[in-house]
Amino acid sequence: LVSSRRRALGRSSPLCYPAPMSLLAAPLDDEEIDELTQIFPEFTGEIPDEARYWAKSDLELFLGSGGQLRPPEVAKNSPGTCALLTVLRLRLADENISDATAEYKSFSKHFREHENLQAMYAPVQRVSAPPEFLKSPVVLPSPKDWRAKDWGLDFWRSELGKERWWCRARAPAFEGDARGAPIDRVVVDSSAEEYVEYMRCVQDSDASCSADNAVAFPRVALDGWCPFAGGGRGLFQRCWRELFPPGVRDLSARWVRMFAAAFDMDWQEALARYFRVTLAATGCSSRLHTENHGAHVWFSQLEGRRLFVLFPPNDAAAGRLYEDSGGICDGAEASVVAASPVDIFFPSRRRHPKFADARAQSAVLRPGEMLLVPGGWWRYSVALEPSATLHHPFWNAQNRSHIADEFREVFDQSRMPPELQSLSAAKLQQLHEQIMEDDDSDMDD
Repeated sequence: LVSSRRRALGRSSPLCYPAPMSLLAAPLDDEEIDELTQIFPEFTGEIPDEARYWAKSDLELFLGSGGQLRPPEVAKNSPGTCALLTVLRLRLADENISDATAEYKSFSKHFREHENLQAMYAPVQRVSAPPEFLKSPVVLPSPKDWRAKDWGLDFWRSELGKERWWCRARAPAFEGDARGAPIDRVVVDSSAEEYVEYMRCVQDSDASCSADNAVAFPRVALDGWCPFAGGGRGLFQRCWRELFPPGVRDLSARWVRMFAAAFDMDWQEALARYFRVTLAATGCSSRLHTENHGAHVWFSQLEGRRLFVLFPPNDAAAGRLYEDSGGICDGAEASVVAASPVDIFFPSRRRHPKFADARAQSAVLRPGEMLLVPGGWWRYSVALEPSATLHHPFWNAQNRSHIADEFREVFDQSRMPPELQSLSAAKLQQLHEQIMEDDDSDMDD
């Protein structure tokens, strides 16, 4: 999986970035470009893909100079441009996409109309230490000397900047996006350093999340990245024990070891996939969803501020969230099987009348803070600033009955011969029984 995500982005060389305003005009068609190349037969170089968005006079200048002169507004490192924005703009133009996701449009309007983004929700309780039994979300300080406290944007850019991952217009991945608007299916891959550059470019040019800039500065999140299963494997091997916050009851490591032993897998690689990083430009949001298989999850904010809006399980059970179910998305590391179509800021009274009775809580997570969310709770989040978040789904005695279902999804049952399906099912059932009988002692066996 990781190797398939390391392929390089296809782009012309040398690199050139289109100006935002040129993308709002009609691009040159192939016939117009061919006519211009016939005027300059001495040009033998390669015309970059983004040249279709230049003015005719700019393309003439480029061809007449043998490819040496480009429009001044698309020079490298100019304001409002970067490599990932180029890829995104070309993608939107190629697919005739001229709209943002529903979540982004809603947040953009809410951001413009409300100074206090939390005012419409009850605040998440803030505590000084994790509760023994996790019943509702809590915010607490990250451990004082926690290993990950300095893992902000510069850390990921310098330490693992060449690592590649998917960037999604709607995140996390959900099977229902195949039925959604074209923008919902926009996925591109990017290196971590390219994404950090994109975040800062967006912040410089569109920190206010203007709806008018939705095409010029499209939002995608580098969501659910598993850096420790790739180039960060050595770092994980050195410090994985230090990533478990003190006082948070988490038996995932022990049960992952048991799973890996049963199926002859590398247990550290398996565990590493449960420590994920999300990098998000201002305005990038996650859809309203719940964690798969009843997992608890903690979020540690490493840089920037991120708004979380959370709904209790009984809101979903009562039909107030209008749950939409789907399967695991093929090829997506972090997809969800339950999501909600409700616009939490401007809900439709006609389509979602029961949502008016939902009881949300919210928190703005700041660097040095951690949010604990119990299994079954639903969440929406949005980056209020360029944001880096480390998050970890986990299981303990409270929700252990679901972890075998999580392990089951490691295997593609449809591609397994019947005898292997039976063998894996038997092993997973045995593992489930062992986990249910676990005495819940310390996780370090």
